[in-house]
Amino acid sequence: MKKPLITAFMIVLSLSLNGQEPMFKALFMFNFAKYIEWPNQDTEREFIIGVYGNDPIIEELNKLASSRKVNNKIIVVRHVSSPSEVPNANIIFLSGKASGNMKQLTSYFKGKPTLIITENTNYCARGAGINYVMQGGKLKFEIKKSNITSHGLNVDPKLISLGIEIN
Repeated sequence: MKKPLITAFMIVLSLSLNGQEPMFKALFMFNFAKYIEWPNQDTEREFIIGVYGNDPIIEELNKLASSRKVNNKIIVVRHVSSPSEVPNANIIFLSGKASGNMKQLTSYFKGKPTLIITENTNYCARGAGINYVMQGGKLKFEIKKSNITSHGLNVDPKLISLGIEIN
């Protein structure tokens, strides 16, 4: 009798933790923006975040965008099915469900001032600047400075020290 009860409790516990993962990823993303400097950031009116693929992070980003700003700019969150839908994105997030589109994404944004964020194993090696990972049940992030600077972005060393640096 105790074993099914414990199993049910563990399932409910894991579901509640997983249910908060999109919220934490969205919060991380807003904090990443504080440590990145975009060229011409003083002349842009909006801070654009594109979400490539259907992901619950969209709802969380929209909630945060309604009450926050990035570099004194209003935040616009767009769900996209092609990178060309957000050619001026400051951040593009590639959901795990859309990971098959990584090559298209990196090719489109090559040299553009866009921070690419992913959530799949070894995606910094494929061009992402930041990649979410789970370690020991905790959300962490990998960061590859050369991928970020190749987009003309400046990254604060503090952000690098907070993540798992990939060379």
